[in-house]
Amino acid sequence: MTTRVLGDKTPYEIWYGFKPNVDHLKVFGSPCYVLQLEVKRRKLNQKADMGILIGYSIKFKAYKIYYLKSNKVVIARDVKVTENGT
Repeated sequence: MTTRVLGDKTPYEIWYGFKPNVDHLKVFGSPCYVLQLEVKRRKLNQKADMGILIGYSIKFKAYKIYYLKSNKVVIARDVKVTENGT
């Protein structure tokens, strides 16, 4: 967060001399597609299930996804987030 003491710069920016890269952060509530493992699907099944991004996992480098069809929350790494889609 910026402060008046630092001249409207973040502590990260003062310490390292450049702004942090936040491209990896995604918009919460965005629709996304979670890849299903080959072990769990058959030949003609869908490769991905649709869900909604609700956050990030604290324990793993992964996303928290809410599945609309099954009303479950899962943690998944292989996720494609469509931030501009509906």
